[in-house]
Amino acid sequence: MREGQPLSVRVTLSNGSPQLIGALDVALTIDGDRAADPTELSAWFSRDDSIGLGELPPSTVETLSPIDAGASAVLDLTVSAGSALWQGPFGARLAEVTVIDRASGTVVARDRTAVVWVPTDAAIPVASTVFVAALSTPESSEALLSADTVAALTGETGSLSRTLSAVAGRPVLLAIDPRVIASIRVLGEQAPPSALDFLERLAAVPNESFLLPWADADAVAALAATQSTLPPPEGTGVPLATPDLESSGPSADPDEQTLDAPPTQPLTELLEWPVTFEHALWPVAESLTAETLDALAAAGTELVLTPSTVLGTLSPVQQRGDLTLLRADEALSAAARDASHASSQQRFDGAMARVAALVAASAAPGTQTAVFIALDREATSGGGRVLDTVSQTIALPWSTGSTVSSALAGHTSAATIIDGSVDEARLTAIRSAVAAEAADRRFAHIALTPAAISDVRRLELLSALSLGWGDASVAALERFVDTSTRLRSSVNVVESSAILLLSDRASIPVTVQNDLDVAVRVYVSVDPDTAQLRVLDPQVEALVEPQSQTRVVVPVESLTNGEVDITVTVQDADGRSLSAPTRVSLNLQAGWETAGTIVVALAVAGLFVTGIVRDVRKRRRRATPTDGAEPSEVQNS
Repeated sequence: MREGQPLSVRVTLSNGSPQLIGALDVALTIDGDRAADPTELSAWFSRDDSIGLGELPPSTVETLSPIDAGASAVLDLTVSAGSALWQGPFGARLAEVTVIDRASGTVVARDRTAVVWVPTDAAIPVASTVFVAALSTPESSEALLSADTVAALTGETGSLSRTLSAVAGRPVLLAIDPRVIASIRVLGEQAPPSALDFLERLAAVPNESFLLPWADADAVAALAATQSTLPPPEGTGVPLATPDLESSGPSADPDEQTLDAPPTQPLTELLEWPVTFEHALWPVAESLTAETLDALAAAGTELVLTPSTVLGTLSPVQQRGDLTLLRADEALSAAARDASHASSQQRFDGAMARVAALVAASAAPGTQTAVFIALDREATSGGGRVLDTVSQTIALPWSTGSTVSSALAGHTSAATIIDGSVDEARLTAIRSAVAAEAADRRFAHIALTPAAISDVRRLELLSALSLGWGDASVAALERFVDTSTRLRSSVNVVESSAILLLSDRASIPVTVQNDLDVAVRVYVSVDPDTAQLRVLDPQVEALVEPQSQTRVVVPVESLTNGEVDITVTVQDADGRSLSAPTRVSLNLQAGWETAGTIVVALAVAGLFVTGIVRDVRKRRRRATPTDGAEPSEVQNS
């Protein structure tokens, strides 16, 4: 608002009730002679009831006709150019629209905004504005993004492509998710052309940048939940060669298995990317405390984009030991996010009015005060609204685009930390997920290529820890734990019917099922309920191909006849059970084999004797003369 100009405020009222609303008075009230500071403005826009306009008279009032049920009405409230409302120095002025039912005199609706007053004869202070935008893939549980996912994100209308187009070459610090870069590179020749083009464009932009943790995982919450830093990614889980089951040979030592297994594709080269700031972090306010900040600094973090709600002073650049904190204005960031996601022009204009007022309140006369604005990370926004938000903000007379490097070269003050709130439900879910991943790593030792399991589960854990899940974070962590439970049940004993054993020494057949995509080495254990059966080999090794079954024979000795129930389990080399035990009934008939052999032998002997007797009889009949014949005739015949 400048001197000698009229002010017009457009108001839209919607009747969401099922009844007609009668005539309304719509009043605009402005505190025109007092500049609001950033703290007051933040409270004003958050609808803090302790901040109000008191008994100020309305600047203008208009009457609106009744509104039908489900209908909307639009009107413009105008303050004339010659109004004596505006006085005092440059700055944001609180403004409020109040809707009053004429019949009852009650307030039925109200909304808050602000107007920036620019005196004609005063110098306009300017804020050095820096946006922060994430190039990430929120709400994705994939360890590595598939070719189809990458193609959708980097295509002409893909969110990553549109976001990059909106921020390239503008005063925007890029927070890059390394999962995007690694996923494209690991695809190699199978990478979509749009993905390769995206990497070329990203490498060419002049924006300052830093790498987020893998999948934008929440390093602060993980630290608060487990008192340890975020576990790093180790590999892609893709073997560089296929293990040879026959040549690998049996081994009860899982560490030896790892040495014999082919290595998986490392992430080191895939994650190499030139950035401006090597050890930077962008956390949320939750779980951010003085203690976690100190732990992050000890782990090597140097620069933290810090939400303003956990900082006690308004200085844009603050120092805590060796840790540099950039103050990201939460109220301003929320307004900018609303503008970037606005579904209509009026909503966009309303959000930008808040942005303009908050930037004006932060601008300090005579200095280039830095202002950091964090855009959305929970859903990649992209599109023209991000471009419009950035462009219109830096086009304000009291704002200019800048860089983090310029801000770091300016004044720095000591930081005062206000510990953030803690979501115990989320911390509990994180502990469960971290424990599940540790169990998966132990389980992975049964694989001939353990990293094919452990690498992927580590990446999936980081994906479940992503800040991009927002309110769905706990559900994402619970799904990870459920997947872990199913993974560790992927190798089991196939249920069998009752088995008949007819020998003192025999073998029990056991079928082992492997539902994993990697070959495993496991051990079958049989535990009889009674002493009627003695197991001759307590652990029988089995090599099972991916997605297949194998038959294992366990040697046993039956001591007496009868029925015996046995428990069959499949174990790792350390004797840990890999799945629920299987119960099998055995029918022991230990004497039947000997008796059967004797019976068969006697039968064979009887047949042999019978054959001899029959042969003797035949010879005797030939030698005896028939009735009435002479012996010589018989001989001559």
